[in-house]
Amino acid sequence: MTRAEGLARAALIGGAGLLSALATIKPGLAGWGAAMAGFAVLWTATRFGLADHAHARFGAANMLTFGRASFVCLLLALAAGPALDPDARWLVASAGAVVLALDGVDGWLARRQGQQSGFGARFDMETDSAFMLALAVLAARTGDTGAWVLALGLPRYLFVAASWKFPFLAAPLPPSERRRAVCVLQGLALLAAVAPLDDARPAAATGLVLLLWSFAADVAWLWRHAASRDGVPLGPRVAALFGLLRSLAIYHFIPGRAARLDRFYADFVPSGGLAIDVGAHVGNRLASWRRLGARVVAVEPQPRFADFLRRWFLDDPGVTVAEVLLDAADGTVALHVSDRHPTLATASDEFIRAAGAAKGFASVAWNRTIAVPATTLDALIAREGTPDFVKIDVEGAEPRVLAGLSRAVPALSFEYLPAAKGAALACIDRLMELGDYRFNRSTGESHRLALGEWTDARTMRAFLAALTPDDRSGDVYARLPGRRDGPPSEPDP
Repeated sequence: MTRAEGLARAALIGGAGLLSALATIKPGLAGWGAAMAGFAVLWTATRFGLADHAHARFGAANMLTFGRASFVCLLLALAAGPALDPDARWLVASAGAVVLALDGVDGWLARRQGQQSGFGARFDMETDSAFMLALAVLAARTGDTGAWVLALGLPRYLFVAASWKFPFLAAPLPPSERRRAVCVLQGLALLAAVAPLDDARPAAATGLVLLLWSFAADVAWLWRHAASRDGVPLGPRVAALFGLLRSLAIYHFIPGRAARLDRFYADFVPSGGLAIDVGAHVGNRLASWRRLGARVVAVEPQPRFADFLRRWFLDDPGVTVAEVLLDAADGTVALHVSDRHPTLATASDEFIRAAGAAKGFASVAWNRTIAVPATTLDALIAREGTPDFVKIDVEGAEPRVLAGLSRAVPALSFEYLPAAKGAALACIDRLMELGDYRFNRSTGESHRLALGEWTDARTMRAFLAALTPDDRSGDVYARLPGRRDGPPSEPDP
């Protein structure tokens, strides 16, 4: 079968399915017009796009994509027609779920039949984008979430439009499982918005946050790898905004993360107790501790994030935001910041030198410094009370924080980075000067202890000393004897 014959056959199949669906749901005259216009665009774009198709046969994979694209025309018809009743909305959402599931099948078919092509990849991508936009229009038109749900279907097209002004955005991106997963979650969020659920807004909002985070990550990657950025007004404020959105998506809106945090910290932070978050950033941990019923002091020296925390927890009397840096003594300290990576800020020049050997820090540019007021952990405790738990995450300046502490606290944690492990080793030594601590650790953002039994300082020092720059970072946990064993552990890697 030639490509033209294959296209004609696909048109017949897609057109027959479209007409059958329209006859069942009856979208009205405007809906018929939208459907036919969409199908005409689909036919024309596919016909001319075949110039880039490397195979004589149109192929089963492309026929499947053509069928999914025909379903997009049906969605346009329904969006242009009268509002759907609940039964029709369930039918559309169910059919949409099948179409979404088929998204991975056409690529598999093309690979199995040896018919991969640039045309097929582009056809699939544009069909996915049109499917999301049509779902968003239908959800805004007939769903219950409100017009803002349209934002779930627009980012791809806004991205393409922006690339006309900023050519670096048009560069190819590497394959990404993150991008594929977010696309699926985007589709599920839109299907939930179309279906007559009691309240689909949380699902739609979560999908939107993840989608914006994914696009922000792609923009950041393209920016870092651009051969030329001439004419790109990506100044510190814009970069910081991207960083803030990315942090909010990662730390507040990934499904299940809040529950894991609560389970993990329940054995460290008692209800009615006090916890101090040194390096609070966007406040995901302090939010967890508030859910556990503790009073929290958030220590954040970066003015932008301190202001964010004050606004986020404006009506919560259990949260105190201290816009200050904790150090060995009172004074003023130069804080190094990275506008493109606002999660990172440090007062340690040694950390900046050492972190350059870590893969995760290869693209970090510490582009400016700000002068921030400093006080000691002793002074903070004298004002706020003795904490049950202290979290310290200040990018290599953890020893300086502990140098300002003259008495043992019941439990605490501090970050370790394999490329700058000297800071973590110094923290172990300082803690043993303050009390007879026992130690455990957690890798990355797992929120699980790696060791089944708490260990002594010597063992923890040996683990840290053996780390190589390519190993994963994490947190060391320390507690005084007599406390509970803490949350569940995971197998030691």
